[in-house]
Amino acid sequence: MAQRRQTQQHDHPGGSGAILGVRLMRYSGVQGATLVIANLIQLVSVMVVAAYLGPAEMGRFALLLFLAGLVTQLLSLLVKPGTIRRVFGGGDDEDDDEDEESVVSASPPRTLGTGLAWAVVLGVIGTALVVLFRRPIADGLLGDPQDADLVLWAGVLAGVWLVFKIADITLWLERRPGAFVVADTARPVLGLAALTALLAGGAGIEGAIIGTAIGTAVAAIVAIVLLRGSYEPSFDPAEVKQIVLRGGHRAPIVLSFWLVQNADVFILSRFISDTELGVYALASRLGFVVSFLPQGFRMAMRPLRKSAAFQAVRDEYGRATVQGQLLGYFTLLCIFAVLIMILGGEVLVDAAPAAYAGAAGLIPFTAAAFVMPSVYRTVNQNVNLSHKRTLFILGCLGAAASFVVITVVLAPEIGAYAAPVAMLFGFGVPSLLMFARNQRGASPIDYPYRAVALALAIAAAIAGLFQLLELGSLLELGIASLVLVVFLGVLVPLRVIPERHWRPLIHIARSLRSGSAADFRARRGLRALEPGEREQLRIAVIRGLPEARLRADDGAHGGELIGALRRVGERGGIAVGGPTPYDGEISVFLFEDASRAVRDQSMRRLLAKGAESNDLRALEDLVAELARVPDDGWEGRRSSERGRRLPGAERRRVAARRRDMRRAKG
Repeated sequence: MAQRRQTQQHDHPGGSGAILGVRLMRYSGVQGATLVIANLIQLVSVMVVAAYLGPAEMGRFALLLFLAGLVTQLLSLLVKPGTIRRVFGGGDDEDDDEDEESVVSASPPRTLGTGLAWAVVLGVIGTALVVLFRRPIADGLLGDPQDADLVLWAGVLAGVWLVFKIADITLWLERRPGAFVVADTARPVLGLAALTALLAGGAGIEGAIIGTAIGTAVAAIVAIVLLRGSYEPSFDPAEVKQIVLRGGHRAPIVLSFWLVQNADVFILSRFISDTELGVYALASRLGFVVSFLPQGFRMAMRPLRKSAAFQAVRDEYGRATVQGQLLGYFTLLCIFAVLIMILGGEVLVDAAPAAYAGAAGLIPFTAAAFVMPSVYRTVNQNVNLSHKRTLFILGCLGAAASFVVITVVLAPEIGAYAAPVAMLFGFGVPSLLMFARNQRGASPIDYPYRAVALALAIAAAIAGLFQLLELGSLLELGIASLVLVVFLGVLVPLRVIPERHWRPLIHIARSLRSGSAADFRARRGLRALEPGEREQLRIAVIRGLPEARLRADDGAHGGELIGALRRVGERGGIAVGGPTPYDGEISVFLFEDASRAVRDQSMRRLLAKGAESNDLRALEDLVAELARVPDDGWEGRRSSERGRRLPGAERRRVAARRRDMRRAKG
């Protein structure tokens, strides 16, 4: 039966879209910053290896990383997709607007513990197999069985990399951006420190691969420590079986994407010299750096699609509008990302040793190529097609097959350029076909054709004119930076950014500092409660409560907390509705002392029962606002009554309490 949707009232531009926009900008900023830092450090690592070993050894190092990545990817098929599906209730590349409740574990923390343990077991098995067959692998990959020790360390890297990948993505899906930044940047930072020390000591290429393995192992430990409280240590064979089964259908998707994004080095190594391969490796790393913008956007949307905020936006504006605007802004981001590298790539190559000068011509192609996987995934997420999963998988398989064939056919003719050309074709064709089929079908999305076409034309004109410049590197870098700012600036008067979006976007930008689009006066709101009510609500917001307590007396206690929360919101300026029959269940979603995955399960049950997504979103935002209120605010003091700065011991106690709160609430 169709359910009536209430119209949420807002006192700010953009409605629930602005609220989602603040979260998207915050999450994109975290993802983008993390990807920038990680990729820049990886780039420095590449430069360090290049400086110590030269292009030929750089090519061999890239092959070892390919081996480690291949083993990690094959092992991850048996643990990563199934664990994510069992814990969080959905994948990433399919139509994850709809969750599949039947695949979600009854105890996500226990499933996560089993998934981490299973990853460790698989890592040990994978490493052991690589070590056992290290001589024939070295002969086939590097052309010399005497390089068996290098292969051994690549196997060790694969084992620890698997554990890191599971823990790292879990932190992100739990919507813990701070913890994610720590874990995700730890790997490249520690790896760079270790490999630099070993290379400086004369360890050669073996030192480079050992240093990378050390950094990854320590980062995996850091990520698991940061996850404490989200998993229960366990190893349940029955759950392992479910993890393997639930992830099985993802194999063609995961392997296809990995093959296109990582097998370029291996395929090209069969046709070009180690020196040429080293030059390509540098160009591909530089090209990959620009993918942080579209990748950050896509990854930011991954957990947000599971949130009440996203459900509220879709209910308010409609699926076609939301999908069209998301895909339109994503396309603009891709255009800007590629333009960055076209303008700045040659300057970066000038900073590398002279032997890498040939990378300059490759960079525009690698930059465009490495945004294509994100393009295909995002198109898939925002179209409405019957049998979409089947079409998506067929597109993945077609992209992988065409990539291999085109690279093999063109590599003898055009060398390293074959790989990015093949990647552009492999993902570009299925992206266009899927989009065109959707727009000609029964449920087209509201895509901003004119805006995207105009932005693309402007970017192409800028790129073409910039190639005519023959100036010094520093001067070109300054001009490139200025031109990029101008490009963004002209998007507004030319209405590439629609006028109706201007005020909401300005509001979103102003709201980034506070993390909320709402103008909430927390102290005023809390004064609507009696001291005893404030203390009960404070405990629920900061520490969380057991589910049994919230459901006590048929949910009466939880309902009282939600009633108090609504009064705080109304008095403080956040538009929240009146009491509903679901308030007891809502208290479990908001206040249960449990992991994010468990609370998301509660949200899905509420929406299925008919709870309003806008109501859940408003209350969730309100809890997040109250979580930042200082102690004197909970005591009912006005802003003018704030005391002096607390003594050191008291400040540390408050800081520790807030850290515990953030860890519990994600």
